[in-house]
Amino acid sequence: MKHPRKINWIIVVIVILVIIALFFTRNKISKPNTQVAGDTGTVNPVALPSPTELTFLAIKTLQPFVIPSLTPLPPDYPTHIAETQTAEPTMSPTATSTLAPPLCTFPLAQTTNIDSKPEKYSFSEPQVVLTDELQPDIVDWLPDNKNVLISRFKLIDLGMNGYRQTIELFDPETKEAKVYATHRRVDEAPPVWNPALNAIIYPDMNVPEGSTITNFKFTRQVRISYGKPDDTQLLADNLPQYYLTEKPDGNQIVYLLDKELFRLDAALKPLAPVSFNRKRWDFLHQTYKEIVDFEMAWRPGSAEIFLYNHAIDGLGYTYILDVDTGRVCNLDFGGWALTARWSPNGRYLAIIRALGPVPIQSAGVVVLDTTTGDFYPLDVSESEIKGKPFVQDIAWAPDNHHLIFTLETNYSSTTSTYDGLLYLGDFISGQVDHILPSFQFEVNSGSTNLAWSPDGSKLLMNCPTSEGVKQVCLITVQTSGQ
Repeated sequence: MKHPRKINWIIVVIVILVIIALFFTRNKISKPNTQVAGDTGTVNPVALPSPTELTFLAIKTLQPFVIPSLTPLPPDYPTHIAETQTAEPTMSPTATSTLAPPLCTFPLAQTTNIDSKPEKYSFSEPQVVLTDELQPDIVDWLPDNKNVLISRFKLIDLGMNGYRQTIELFDPETKEAKVYATHRRVDEAPPVWNPALNAIIYPDMNVPEGSTITNFKFTRQVRISYGKPDDTQLLADNLPQYYLTEKPDGNQIVYLLDKELFRLDAALKPLAPVSFNRKRWDFLHQTYKEIVDFEMAWRPGSAEIFLYNHAIDGLGYTYILDVDTGRVCNLDFGGWALTARWSPNGRYLAIIRALGPVPIQSAGVVVLDTTTGDFYPLDVSESEIKGKPFVQDIAWAPDNHHLIFTLETNYSSTTSTYDGLLYLGDFISGQVDHILPSFQFEVNSGSTNLAWSPDGSKLLMNCPTSEGVKQVCLITVQTSGQ
């Protein structure tokens, strides 16, 4: 990407030369300085705004902006590229700076040594249970194995209103849905179900009265809904990022401020904050004005949170933060994480690992055993697909051995998404099987395409038709011990 300021200086130099030629002035004209503050002569990668913020042309919270050019910008989520491009070398934070946190040691605290018995799974043909105008986000099953947390979208207009998002609990068996919240669409972070409060906690965008499409202002909020969309409660405002997480039992809700992790208990009372300076731990971008956003995934049965960022420039972080001690350590995956999922027992961490900056060549599944520190890749043969593998979504089976994941294939101009193949992998044995091969499953730009019920009996998946009809399918799963 060319640096716009350098282009502007070239124009300035040309104008000055014209003035000299025309007027032969005796006044000394200073040579313009072609380096901006902090510029070393190299072009620094630029952190792109998120899709929601691009929609409303909002660059800084509560700051007026100038409408940018109409040149399309790449999305903040990595896109697939041709297999002929060479992947960038892996950049490990621990090898480039003494500011990096120490490497994690194993076993991690509160790690279970008990291993689960692997199961054998078989899958029924998908049954359509929901059709919609736009493809819904499938967030997660609730512990009751009955309801699924989903988000649905509706385009209001291309101006100030944009897209509306409804957050719902959906029962695939009865096809009934209960709306918990309706608000302006937020793509960056999904809502979460809190089992301790029987409520949905979600990120929200607050647009003050008087904001216009040419002078757009907003703040990032966290809200909670107990099932009445017209009566939601504000938990936090003026946040630096949308991402939030919670302890799996619902007894702690956390979100990041600039210098600390803010925590609420199940009574929504503040707990002692945990130090986490986002700028300090974004040590590879010390000259950047903006600080990277960290996604979070709480490890079951522990006080540890996995934090990671989408490294558009290839400089990614994969940290473990212990909220009891405040200790931060680095997990070196040899790449950066697109998506992260903890196994139900908290022993294993699966990520979709990418190498190099956007656009990236491939992304595959890697599983970390937090007892030994060993890594297990799940590889799909390139002979089975066209080009390099590009995994877009993953979900754990309840046996803590198997993962199901979608693999991106051909781009569909009809659905404006990539078609997806479905795979089941056992990371211990390395066996990977293509399941339901006669069906295609949508792969969108987030990790909200599928969910596996806690008891292992059901899968819910996005399954649009080749004609572009947006659908959600239910797949029944049969289990037998191996």
